[in-house]
Amino acid sequence: MKLEFKDLTQTKLWLSESERQAIIHIIKISFSNITPEAYLAKYFDSSDAFERRLRLYFDQGNLVGYCLLTFSDESTMIVIRASAGFIPQYRKGDNTFVFSLSESFKCWLRRPWKKIYYADTMLSPAMYRAIAKNTGIIWPHPHHPAPEKVFDLFNSDGDLSSAEPLRCLVSVNRSSNYSAAELTSFATSDKLEIQYYRKLNPDFNSGVALFVIIPIHFKQFLKTALKKFYA
Repeated sequence: MKLEFKDLTQTKLWLSESERQAIIHIIKISFSNITPEAYLAKYFDSSDAFERRLRLYFDQGNLVGYCLLTFSDESTMIVIRASAGFIPQYRKGDNTFVFSLSESFKCWLRRPWKKIYYADTMLSPAMYRAIAKNTGIIWPHPHHPAPEKVFDLFNSDGDLSSAEPLRCLVSVNRSSNYSAAELTSFATSDKLEIQYYRKLNPDFNSGVALFVIIPIHFKQFLKTALKKFYA
């Protein structure tokens, strides 16, 4: 499904009131156990990021989803975080991958001397698969051993997975609004990334998220390009 999109940058042009209301509607549909207005204020408007980039996705002029990236200076590194939400029939992780990768690459080009990481929670097995199957280096992953203590560095208050000795779980007190059919499809999926996500985080539909780390550097972009080429 080909969607139209609109890109916004917080320091240049940000959300109109009508776009805010449309995003609140998407948040209501996408997540449970949250107040949409408070979620919008925390992730879209707070002062804890030096930049935000947002892609809005439209079908025939109607907003059907969004992907938000925040860029924060933390100690000696830049940390990129993400939030995404879509109306159920438009939930396809590939919608967000190209945007996330290109914006991360632009950040690295502007600051190649800095350590840059994508480091954030993922509530969705489908989103994890969409990112993991396309990314050259990602942790946790069954084929990519994580550096020692990297999860302790980024997720020190998180929980250990019972499946592997990784501090890669986070209680976020919200969950995605999945239908019974979607949950069944996850449970019966034969996709490596879906199975691995569920192994590490069996409580994903009860307010527990998987913490995912992606290093942003030249080797990452090279491996990702090769992975796409040989896919």
